[in-house]
Amino acid sequence: MDRSIKIVALFAVAAIVACSVPKANPPKQLELNLDEVNLTWRGEYDSKNHRMHYFEDWAGCGWWFGDDIIKPSGDLKEFDQVVVEVNNITPDSSTLYLNIRYTTTNVITSETAPIVNGHTTLRVDLDPKGKSHIHEIYVMSKNSCDLTIKRAILKEATKYGPAHELKDKDGFIKASEFNGYSDEALVSFNYYVAGEMTYMNADSGRIEPMNNWGIGYVRSSADLIGDDCPGQRIILKKLGEQSYQCVLGDIRYMLDYKGKDGECGLRWLVWTGGNLTDVHPINVTISEALHNK
Repeated sequence: MDRSIKIVALFAVAAIVACSVPKANPPKQLELNLDEVNLTWRGEYDSKNHRMHYFEDWAGCGWWFGDDIIKPSGDLKEFDQVVVEVNNITPDSSTLYLNIRYTTTNVITSETAPIVNGHTTLRVDLDPKGKSHIHEIYVMSKNSCDLTIKRAILKEATKYGPAHELKDKDGFIKASEFNGYSDEALVSFNYYVAGEMTYMNADSGRIEPMNNWGIGYVRSSADLIGDDCPGQRIILKKLGEQSYQCVLGDIRYMLDYKGKDGECGLRWLVWTGGNLTDVHPINVTISEALHNK
C-alpha cells in the first residue's frame, strides 16, 4: 500500500475512534414555577414580578410539598441539587439561606452564599436518603429585605472529568489558571482538619459545637482586608480531608475583580479555630463538566 494512503487510513481510523467516545449528556433539570410560590411567612410575595418582601428577621418564601410532616410528600429522587438565583437584593448586606426540609427526618439542610452587586446563587445538595420525601424548599432571610427570585431549578448531578491541580503560590492563584474552563467546571479547595469541633463560648462558659463555622476564605487577590473585596467563607463541615467546592461560574466575579494590587486571581486561606489542632491547605483542583469536553 502506498505510504500516503496508509497515513490517510490511519487518520481515518483515529477519527472513527475519537468519534466513538461517548460524550456525557447534560444533567437533567426541571424549573420550579416562580408563579406558584406557595410558602410565605413574615413576608409578602408578588407572583407577577417574582418579588418577595421580607417584613422582619428570619422570614421566608418558597415551595411547600406536603401538609403532614409525618407522611411522605415531594418525590424528587431524580434530582440531586436545588439551585436558586436571586437578584435585586436590597439591602445587599442581607444574609440569605436556601433551606430544604425532609418529611422523613424533619432535618433541614441549608447553604448560604455571598451577595455581590445585589445578586447571588444559592445551592443545596439534596440528602440522598431524604430526597424522595421533600417537605419544603424555601429561601430564608436573616434580616428584613426585598429580593427577586430570578430562577429556581432542580438538577441532576453533573459528571466531571479528571481533576487538574492549579498552580498555587502562597495561597495565590492567577486568574489565567482558569482560562479555557466553562462556568460549570468544578473547583475544589482541598484542606485537612484535625482536632475537636468545639469551642469555648465566652457568653455561656460552656464547650459548644462549631456549627458551620468559617475556617478560612476564598477571596479576590486584590485586597486581603476590607469589605470591598469580594469573597466567601470556607465552611467547616467535618474532620479529615475536606473540600470546599463550587462551580467556576460562582466565583467568576472574584476573578474579574481588580483592586489595589492590580492583579486578578484568587487567594485562599484556612486557619485553626476553637479546639482544632491542625487545619492546613492541600491544593486547589478544577474538573471540567464532561458534557462540555
